[in-house]
Amino acid sequence: MYSEEIIQEIRIIHPIKREGSCYFIENIATGAFFILKRIAQAEGEYAITYRDSYGNVMVNNKDLKITFNDDEVIQFHEYRSQVCFSNDLSVTELPMKDIQEIANKTFYAEGQYEAVDFVKLHMFDYNKAEFLLRYHY
Repeated sequence: MYSEEIIQEIRIIHPIKREGSCYFIENIATGAFFILKRIAQAEGEYAITYRDSYGNVMVNNKDLKITFNDDEVIQFHEYRSQVCFSNDLSVTELPMKDIQEIANKTFYAEGQYEAVDFVKLHMFDYNKAEFLLRYHY
């Protein structure tokens, strides 16, 4: 079961028990979103998808396979691979740390309240001073 909160145009969907496997963070103002999903039982193994406000998509899955419009099939095999599809969608495969750093720099509009630190994976509502997510590697 999941809970949804909106903190100054930052929509956060997270497991109610905080130990769940999937977190979705969307910036309503910029259209950027960040998805963190646990992919194994071991701590620190996560799949990340990030779309910045310009529509660029970044993933950390080295074995990603994408089928687009039933005729464009792309198989990624290594980090730093990038594919541009016919609809101008760009997908880049990067290490998790790189995506986290990019998200910290590009997720927010100028002057917008930063409810999430993507590098430290801390999310908090400044009104409640509550940590919503804290993962350690």
